Amino acid sequence: MIGDAAPARRFPFGLTFAVAVGLAVLIGLGVWQVHRLRWKRGLLDKIAALSHAPPQPLGPVLARGQAGADLDYTRVAALCISPTSPSPMVFRYALRDGQIGWRVMGVCHLAGAPYDGLLIDRGLADRFAGAMAPAPATFAEPAAITGVLRTVAARGPFDGPPPSGREGVTVLRVLNRQVASELTRRAGLRRPAPWFLAVESERPAPDGVRPAALPADIPNNHFAYALTWFGLAGALGCIYAARLWQWLRGR
Repeated sequence: MIGDAAPARRFPFGLTFAVAVGLAVLIGLGVWQVHRLRWKRGLLDKIAALSHAPPQPLGPVLARGQAGADLDYTRVAALCISPTSPSPMVFRYALRDGQIGWRVMGVCHLAGAPYDGLLIDRGLADRFAGAMAPAPATFAEPAAITGVLRTVAARGPFDGPPPSGREGVTVLRVLNRQVASELTRRAGLRRPAPWFLAVESERPAPDGVRPAALPADIPNNHFAYALTWFGLAGALGCIYAARLWQWLRGR
């Protein structure tokens, strides 16, 4: 009918709610990345300081850890005693320079320390670089080693299958506390340390094993990630503002 007023356009409550949720999520992710940036910078500073520090005797360091001290990335030197039986062959999956690799895992048996031994990551086996699976191999037992202590992580929801074995070789996809407990039990340890030792050097060095205690370049991209999330939040806010402006003009 001529003269009737056009129906009033309703305020976009649904869109507003969806945008508010989206902004909260995006800004939250940006803030989280800012916190991750601070954490990563602190971690890199700690690694840089400890990696250049002289190695400390393992026994006293483990005693401090038993009392609650943070031992992550502490450089230590240890003398391993010969085991009563050969150590099982254990390899852990790794990626190095974009190529599949296999880390040689072992156990350092200790005497006169708070624990009777701990797991060690001896480095990458050259002969298995690029191989889909390691084959049986023999390496000399560890004797004198220098490296950095690392905390064994708790089991995560995406840690994958447990250790698998074939032809006397145990293959790991990831190292967590459950896996570490199983490996140390197989090696005969009764009081294993809750850390593992990433080896930097051994005397004598096992043939065909390249120590790789820490990545050559630990990435720190959290600032770029934070900018991305905040940028997406800003873009979403601009789109909503334009939509709201259209609504105001059409009232």
